Amino acid sequence: MKILIYILSFIILTACNKDDNNENQQDQLPPITTLGANTAGCRINGKILIPKNGSQAIGGSPIYGLNKTQGNNFWPDKNDYWQLEIANKRDPNSAGIVLWIKNMQTGNGDYVIGQSNGELYVDGPNNNQIIASIKENGVYKTYWSGTNAGIIKISRSDLFVGTSIFSGTFNAVLYNKDNPSETINITDGRFDINGITLNQ
Repeated sequence: MKILIYILSFIILTACNKDDNNENQQDQLPPITTLGANTAGCRINGKILIPKNGSQAIGGSPIYGLNKTQGNNFWPDKNDYWQLEIANKRDPNSAGIVLWIKNMQTGNGDYVIGQSNGELYVDGPNNNQIIASIKENGVYKTYWSGTNAGIIKISRSDLFVGTSIFSGTFNAVLYNKDNPSETINITDGRFDINGITLNQ
């Protein structure tokens, strides 16, 4: 009987520790891959941002934290914009970032990040940009990229029938649009997106 009590106690304690570990686990950046793993993340002033889905108040589909869009003329020559949103839509004190490449005609390589105007699509600038939004203590701050703010490096850009994998890394310095002297550092950015299977 004593042995059974010891075994049950061990199982309960182990289960509790496992739950505690899951709840207290720190976010970690995914590895840098080029497989279409549908992963992404970066550090914003050292704090990890990874995509997390939120939920709608009235039910329905999740509010996805990782979204990719592209212009109508992106296929087949990549002669249109390509956009990636990485956001934590679960945490009320959240952050999100949008990478925007004006066009990807040159394929793999370095895309210099230029001045943002805070707009996307037809109202966006005629260059690559990054926009970030950070909510702290109930207050949103919006950050824009400036001239030569950093690099988005595309290491895989496959756009064929049945394949839509885009992978890369990014780093940048952004400034607060309302207080340009306040900046944030975006480091260790990475993404590996399969447009066919993303959010399915």
